[in-house]
Amino acid sequence: MKTYPPIGIATAPARSPVTQAISALVVALWLILAAVPAPAQLADQCTTAVSEGEELSDQLEILSWNIQKASNTGWARDLAELSGGVNLAFIQEASIQARIPEAVQGPLYQAFAQGYTTSDYETGVMTLSSSSPSLRCQFTSWEPWLGTPKATSVTEFPLAGRPDRLLAINVHAVNFALGLEEFRQQFRALIDLLARHKGPVILAGDLNTWSEDRQALVDDFTREYGLAPVAFKPDLRSTVFGRALDHIYTRGMHTIAARVVPVATSDHNPLLVRLALN
Repeated sequence: MKTYPPIGIATAPARSPVTQAISALVVALWLILAAVPAPAQLADQCTTAVSEGEELSDQLEILSWNIQKASNTGWARDLAELSGGVNLAFIQEASIQARIPEAVQGPLYQAFAQGYTTSDYETGVMTLSSSSPSLRCQFTSWEPWLGTPKATSVTEFPLAGRPDRLLAINVHAVNFALGLEEFRQQFRALIDLLARHKGPVILAGDLNTWSEDRQALVDDFTREYGLAPVAFKPDLRSTVFGRALDHIYTRGMHTIAARVVPVATSDHNPLLVRLALN
């Protein structure tokens, strides 16, 4: 009479030691890859301050400027004039070799996230602040055509007389891509931070919104997480294909004053905004 194996026990041909070793290696590689985050999904590095500095007040002077690698004559003079009284400066295409903080009026703390780098210079996004951040994170995205990095810097600051904190996000967005996938992923990397953070938020930078689809994606994303755009009148922001590239979005704050300053020392005009906490 034919016999059957007990229910729940499968029979299979015996495997050679080589086959077993290959199977074990495949499983190990799968586990390693499963643990690695997708590009621009998690922060490359986050650090918290050992001790916190001065708290930010309820009114803040904000500068956002793509400084074009500080490569044009006169940039330091313009930055010195623009930065007077500024509490937070969001600088894109900031060059480490240019010693940008030395051109800023007043002592400011520096948070730098590395972007495009060569053997001669190192650039990225730099957030300068009048208060020491309690948290610093940096994200890295990649230009799909060029294979070069685009950086996002996130800093968090204590606020005077309030239990919550200000989240400051400095973005230089992916530019050279036909579709929206890499552009979308750069913003999706911020979802967890924005969803968890309960205090006010500033998101500023060169967002490379040179198409209707790119602008719509940013508008939908910021609206979903409660951020509203700062309006500029007259709107002298630098444009490509008739669309402004530089933006400031806020949550839990309102705008007191906003202006764009025309300059000849960069291909982007800087944004100056005075904000107040709600």
